[in-house]
Amino acid sequence: MTSLANPPPPTVEPKLYRRNRIRVKELLSDEFVKANMISQEDSEDLFENDDKELITVCGWTRTQRNANKGQLLFLEISDGSCNETIQCILESGDENTEKTKGFKEAKSSGGTGASFQLKGILVESPASGQAVELKVKEAIVLGAVYGGDPAGETVGGAYYPISKKSHTLESMREHAHLRARTRVHAAAMRIRHAMAFATHNFFHRQGFLYIHTPIITCADCEGAGEQFGVSTLLGTDHHATDVELPKYEEPKVDPDAKPLSKKEQKRLAKQKEKEAAEKAKSQKLIDEKTIGAVDYSKDFFGRRANLTVSGQLNVETHCCALSDVYTFGPTFRAENSFTSRHLAEFWMIEPEIAFATLKEDMDLAEDYLKYCVQYALECCAEDLEFFENNEHGEKGLRERLKNVIDKPFVRLTYTEGIEILQKAAADGFEFEEKPEWGMDLPTQMERYLCETHFSQPVILTDYPKDIKAFYMKLNDDEKTVAAADILVPKIGEIVGGSQREHRLDVLKERCIETGLDPKAVWWYLDLRKYGTVPHAGFGLGFERLILFITGLSNIRDVVPFPRWPGNAEF
Repeated sequence: MTSLANPPPPTVEPKLYRRNRIRVKELLSDEFVKANMISQEDSEDLFENDDKELITVCGWTRTQRNANKGQLLFLEISDGSCNETIQCILESGDENTEKTKGFKEAKSSGGTGASFQLKGILVESPASGQAVELKVKEAIVLGAVYGGDPAGETVGGAYYPISKKSHTLESMREHAHLRARTRVHAAAMRIRHAMAFATHNFFHRQGFLYIHTPIITCADCEGAGEQFGVSTLLGTDHHATDVELPKYEEPKVDPDAKPLSKKEQKRLAKQKEKEAAEKAKSQKLIDEKTIGAVDYSKDFFGRRANLTVSGQLNVETHCCALSDVYTFGPTFRAENSFTSRHLAEFWMIEPEIAFATLKEDMDLAEDYLKYCVQYALECCAEDLEFFENNEHGEKGLRERLKNVIDKPFVRLTYTEGIEILQKAAADGFEFEEKPEWGMDLPTQMERYLCETHFSQPVILTDYPKDIKAFYMKLNDDEKTVAAADILVPKIGEIVGGSQREHRLDVLKERCIETGLDPKAVWWYLDLRKYGTVPHAGFGLGFERLILFITGLSNIRDVVPFPRWPGNAEF
């Protein structure tokens, strides 16, 4: 049965906004070139007489070079709209008149990195490697490069961090505010944008609603405890030396107070019994007052709050009313990891499907991943080709991506996966750990299954309950849960999903088994108390998707401003 998608949006054209320039991407398109290119012979008359035909280009200089004894200036201009650049030619003219207005200022703008507004005509290029170039009639320097000295007070490129020479990706992370001007990062950001657009487009067309879940929360979805605290108790002056945190203290005893009468002692005892009974009856978790611990009741939210590690629990509340929903937003984890796969701040895509089992969840996840890959192959072809031929990318990238969409993903149970790994180990393959049932598979084993054994994406299902979260549906064997992870070549796990436990009594037991007080998630349990339904969902780390699509090796290179232990610059 085919589901009805959301209706297409109305056609609304902007009435006021128009760019005052032509983007390089459109300028180099076959359609624009065919309509606007002029031969070198015909360009002189038009160049001298007709300002109405001028094309305006704005951007930053990738390279600058002189020719013809300084009479010609070649600027390679990029505006970030695509990986290509447009060569712009400026001519000095004679002693009295500049053929290109602003030639002298352009020549002394500092070179690579300077920004320009250039007006000229599109002409056929006589040089190889480019079809057209811009013959500039007027050049306006919008911003020179003040990198001639360490203080940044004189024009020049000696100290410009993003000079035209090659740089390592590690050094570019130190200049994250400028690295978008490099080809690698610019291409990664265009693909990141395309994948975000594809994500929203996919779920919208499937009839899902986009739900904004909170960034500040008092719940720990994964139970890992690796959360960033949010507090105002430290004040706003980070140089203050007199900060005192409020703490729970022993009740003060007045030495001059008279001894309590037996009647008063009985009254206080009954009051304590009543409070204890109310606490036990309450479905909400009441914070224990540990003497010497921080008293978060004095904090902004009246209790300890953290940055979220996942929007899943929150988006489930709307799944149980609006049916098919998803959230797409930033999440945070205070994991002291320096690997190429981990960030402290990352984005998660988390859909939830009502009235669904693990089968529908796996189908949706496979469809979504294939949609993103197909979208990248069709809409990001130029950038994928760049990554395939770049030293930081991956040879054979597009073939690997095509392999994702060519055939159905392999589906097998966790137990079957362990058996394959154990056989591989017996046959002499060296794993860093011994494959054993019940282990949380390391990346090496995940990649072995999808890269070496099957050579295609794999969906692994029915994991041991002890290595999965409390909210995953317990299978009939009571040893495994209805979980499904998608493993892809180069990455390993890229999607983690499950059917959610919708039975209230079982969910409570799972909370207790995993060391979570059910009262801490009382509102989550309410969803099972009031009109529970089978439902399922998955989570995909957005940055891992971009790694998979681009072929880059380090997750810090696919996010604008990466955060990891010891680094939160910019």
